[in-house]
Amino acid sequence: MDLTRLLMRRAAWIFLASLCVAVLLASWRASADIRQENHGAREVARLLEALSSLQRGSSASQPNDLATLQAISRSESLRHLSFQIEDSQGRILVPAAVPVPAGEGGARFVLRREDGQTFNAVLIPDPLSEQKEAIADILGMTGMFFVYGLAMLLGSYWVVRRAFGPLRAILAAIAAFRRQDFSARLPRLPVRELDHVAGALNHLAEALGAAEARQKQLSVRLMTLQEDERARLALALQEHLGQALTALRANVAYLLRRTTNDLSLQAAVRDMEAQALTLHQSLRGLLHQLQPVAETLGKAGKLAIGGLLEELVKSWQDVRLPGREFNLDIQPGQLELPRETSLFVYRMTQEALANIARHADARKVSIELQVDPADPAVLRWSVCDDGVGILAPESAIRHGNGLAGLRERIWALGGQLEVGPSKPGQARPGLRLAARLPLGSAA
Repeated sequence: MDLTRLLMRRAAWIFLASLCVAVLLASWRASADIRQENHGAREVARLLEALSSLQRGSSASQPNDLATLQAISRSESLRHLSFQIEDSQGRILVPAAVPVPAGEGGARFVLRREDGQTFNAVLIPDPLSEQKEAIADILGMTGMFFVYGLAMLLGSYWVVRRAFGPLRAILAAIAAFRRQDFSARLPRLPVRELDHVAGALNHLAEALGAAEARQKQLSVRLMTLQEDERARLALALQEHLGQALTALRANVAYLLRRTTNDLSLQAAVRDMEAQALTLHQSLRGLLHQLQPVAETLGKAGKLAIGGLLEELVKSWQDVRLPGREFNLDIQPGQLELPRETSLFVYRMTQEALANIARHADARKVSIELQVDPADPAVLRWSVCDDGVGILAPESAIRHGNGLAGLRERIWALGGQLEVGPSKPGQARPGLRLAARLPLGSAA
């Protein structure tokens, strides 16, 4: 069913329901007016009967007749009419419920009794009761229209809410897509237009999910190829420069032995020896940075990640971040991961330490890596420092290369980077980088 037909059909039902409510209210109001008219007519008949009894009665029944007339006057049940009873001298025996306006005596007639006593009955029009009834009618009509309008509004709100209810599922799916969660799917919707939108969103989600999976595979493949290229470069440097530097140091050692008698020449040779040693050590550091993983793997092609990170921390503590306090916590202590996963975690930690060295001005650095106790298939990684922190993490990720590369690497592994202060509210809030990675995703 299309949206227009659905809305019109439900609006028609709401109109009929509201009309029925209005008719019921009008009927109730009309019945109330009829009851009031009947009551007023009965009171007029009662008044005429009391006046007739006063005219035909005797002196003994006169007090009862006057008491009945006073009760009728005080009840104010006569519609648009009031009355007053006077004796022959003009004294008021039954006062009117409504004061008689000055200059208006109303309709007067004389009641003559057989004993010769006379009474004057004055019928006085009561415009105030007419005004009260008019105001009551106006308020009744206003209330009826108010109830009718309120029923229409509530009915329309219900109709629109029910008609556009499936939009909430569509908006929830769009919100999931914005969070890079393309697993959400929309069911068949009862409205034709919204069902077309849901189908298009499902198709888009499938395409985006497939594209994201391909992009993650390509990212992992690219990072793996980078590691392979680093290993190839390390091997080439080791084969050429390493052997050449080893031969150079051997020749320098030979020259030192042959120049023991020439002190000036021996000083130059010793300077050559020192430079060759420095160059050899720099080459070893570069080789370790290019290929931190030894080629000899453990069982099932796995590596102890603890040893890799300990060497990384030691090299940074000695060279890039001297004097800083490092805390490395790996649970379990003999944690072994596939070679690719170990390299990924190693590079992630390396990039985090580089970010600390460039921006943090930190004194303490804490690195944690553990298998999640609640889910053994998840690896938890975090690097915290007590530095100056970052005011706008998202802006830093967008405009920087270090955190952006780190987030892309974690995303390729199937995780998500969490960036925030390690000590919120302090002068030096520090920075905490954390991620949850599915084990084996890199492999």
